[in-house]
Amino acid sequence: MVELRSVDVVRIHAAFLEAFADYAMGSPAGLTEERLLLRMRKNAVDYDLSVGAYEDGRMVGFTLIGVDAWGGRRVAYDAGTGILAAYRGRGLARRMFEHALPALADCGVEEFVLEVLQENEPAIKAYGKTGFETTRELRSFGAPTVAMVEGNSPDWALRPIDPAQFERVAEEIDWLPSFENRISAVRSIPDDVSLVGAFDGDECVGAYAYSAPLRWLLSLVVRRSHRCRGVGRALLIHAASHVPEGVTRVAALNVDGTDLGMQEFLARLGFSPLVNQFEMRRPVF
Repeated sequence: MVELRSVDVVRIHAAFLEAFADYAMGSPAGLTEERLLLRMRKNAVDYDLSVGAYEDGRMVGFTLIGVDAWGGRRVAYDAGTGILAAYRGRGLARRMFEHALPALADCGVEEFVLEVLQENEPAIKAYGKTGFETTRELRSFGAPTVAMVEGNSPDWALRPIDPAQFERVAEEIDWLPSFENRISAVRSIPDDVSLVGAFDGDECVGAYAYSAPLRWLLSLVVRRSHRCRGVGRALLIHAASHVPEGVTRVAALNVDGTDLGMQEFLARLGFSPLVNQFEMRRPVF
């Protein structure tokens, strides 16, 4: 019989690799334990609130849950739900979510949010049965770094900035970043995120946040007063030229599906679609 209890951090890496071996976005075989735990730290995962499913002492499923302020509310985020192939189709995901809810409610969490690949119809159906509803579409893109680095960069002064400067610029983002890319994430992994600003004199008019270990562009924002002037292009070219050695692609993940302007801008710089996801939410109470 499968037993539900808190996640055993020591076993999570092995269980994660096995559960996602057939994932539509590709096998995570190259995902090191260090990178996995870094991403979980970025997502504010609380292992005591997360749920592991065990049979005979072996972890056969898990729901990793992060808790943080997001969109003006205290929210729980599904940072990864995985079930070993032999245990799928038994309602285990639903049982783990339901197991987590009382403790989340006791912690003042108001809403549970997750992201799911649009082609993963079984998962979407399963989440729907547990009360989740689709709230928006998120699109992800990637581009070869060579194409951008070889392009002409507009002449803006670019230099590192601190989190406070970044957050001031980020106030002009047109839509709520996904939980994965929330503004507070940069403070959760300060040594693993590069913050670079574009300056017009002494004014920071645009910025990006990029995590080299995660190979992930968390945010790119330009003040409304300076849009369509090459600020975003300069920032992206700078990001592409400062990726770790051996990295050949820049990934811009979780762009709001309604932001056609951002998608057109990325396309002009050589970005192509990677995956499309649905963001789904349900109340905790």
